[in-house]
Amino acid sequence: MRRLFASFRFSFLFLSVLAVSAQADSPPVHVRGAIQSVAGGSFTLAPSGGTAVPVTWNAQTKFTSLETAQIADITPGLFVGTAAIPQPDGTLKALEVHIFPEAMRGTGEGYRPFPQVAQGTMTNATITNIAGTEGAVTDNGLTLTLKYKDGQQTVTVPKGTPVVLLGQGDASMLKPQAKVSVTGTKDAGGAVTATRILVGLDGATPPI
Repeated sequence: MRRLFASFRFSFLFLSVLAVSAQADSPPVHVRGAIQSVAGGSFTLAPSGGTAVPVTWNAQTKFTSLETAQIADITPGLFVGTAAIPQPDGTLKALEVHIFPEAMRGTGEGYRPFPQVAQGTMTNATITNIAGTEGAVTDNGLTLTLKYKDGQQTVTVPKGTPVVLLGQGDASMLKPQAKVSVTGTKDAGGAVTATRILVGLDGATPPI
């Protein structure tokens, strides 16, 4: 009996470790849409053309606000983030540009893959040079030199590329109809636990 109990206890512990490991190894998920309803520490997200997703947050969840900006707001010295696609000439073509406030300078600095978009990259860095018509935006947009600690990237920003201004946020921004972008982990039932939530203010929509 003692041997049977020991075997059962080992099996239980082994399965528990597997469950924790599986949860820890769960790849991050990314969902965007409008909030349907908010209750306690959770809300229901309605993705565009998809099924509603329950989302929860906790004390570790990071909140960021988002406001619509213009390509003319991109100036030298700003710390920005941009999802982009590599081009044949080695440059990157921006899909969007996030402008960070000075208080958030250095957030996620560097160059890395951006798995939410096929072949996508993400660069968070300081603008050290801008090529384009001085004081105006040409039909070809802008070309940015983005420098981070370990290197730099050249990023073209075509005219019409979404540009947004980021800021500090909190859970009070989560209201019905607000547009959000959520990064987190999904459990077996399809619920998402958010690690990061980007919330559009005044009707702004997260571009990525």
